[in-house]
Amino acid sequence: MSRPLLSIVTPVFNQARYIRQTIESVLDQKDDRIEYIVMDGGSTDGTAEIIREYEGRIDHWQSGPDGGQSNAIADGFSRAKGRYLAWINGDDFYLPGVLGKVLEITGSNPGVKLIYGDYVVIGQDGLIEAKPKVSFDFDICLYSYLMIPQPSSFWSRELYFDAGGINTKFQFAFDWDLFLRMGRDCAADEILHVHDLWSAFRLHDESKSVSAKARFREERGAIQGQFAEFKGGPWEPLLRRWHLLRVLRRFKEERGFIPVRKDSRKA
Repeated sequence: MSRPLLSIVTPVFNQARYIRQTIESVLDQKDDRIEYIVMDGGSTDGTAEIIREYEGRIDHWQSGPDGGQSNAIADGFSRAKGRYLAWINGDDFYLPGVLGKVLEITGSNPGVKLIYGDYVVIGQDGLIEAKPKVSFDFDICLYSYLMIPQPSSFWSRELYFDAGGINTKFQFAFDWDLFLRMGRDCAADEILHVHDLWSAFRLHDESKSVSAKARFREERGAIQGQFAEFKGGPWEPLLRRWHLLRVLRRFKEERGFIPVRKDSRKA
């Protein structure tokens, strides 16, 4: 294929229950401008056999020990050729038409380096809940965590590698760490938030968001401590509450519930 515009990487390990929907959510939207890479960590539950069914439509896939999820994603991106990059985990999936929208946006907005939409969360009880986000703000992201929904995000190759790529010493909150580093390096007009549902994120017993909450908290502190802008200690709870209030106001502004305050991007 000629150099693709968009490369999608899927890291997966023992997710035979979900991987087919993940793969088809990419392949059903795939054209010559999209490269798809699947990195299986040596699954033993039939995941690799399902991936093999699609190998004629996947640009690269492999199965074997990989050192964990963040290593698998970093390895996948090292192989990717696209001008824009993204990953979708083996238990999540894209909503129909999303990849075409991303290609259209990147084509008409060449100065944008980081693009993200909203997502839905599929809970352990099967209920689906929309999770709208707000436009990016580094301080809000630093203190309030999940500002950019990873499965609905896409970014330029240049931005990713200039920011240092995924830090593979983290295995739980590495997406947050990456978005903080990439977001800090971007001007305000280089990040675009689209108020549209782009992906589905699953919560289930085996997902890290459910089974490893303590590990997320451990990595959170290490990640925040990397940034000179972070003020920990007794001020952290107050700053966290303040930035959560900013999220609420920004949400109301961006959806037209209240007027936009002139200094709302700074206050």
